[in-house]
Amino acid sequence: MSKIENGVFKIEAEKPQQCDSCGKIAELRPYGPGGSCICFVCGMKDEPGALSRFVALLDDVEGVDYGNE
Repeated sequence: MSKIENGVFKIEAEKPQQCDSCGKIAELRPYGPGGSCICFVCGMKDEPGALSRFVALLDDVEGVDYGNE
């Protein structure tokens, strides 16, 4: 699960779940309206909105750990 820990946003793989928007089973992120968990395809239907919600999560973050470094 992705989380903020000691000012660092740690991005980790998520278990596939049902998308709140389309119902597809996929890796989800909380970038849908109201923080709903959506798949990549649904996120790209409103790319500016998804980006805005992602950036809002990073407001209090000092760094990002992508988990592959």
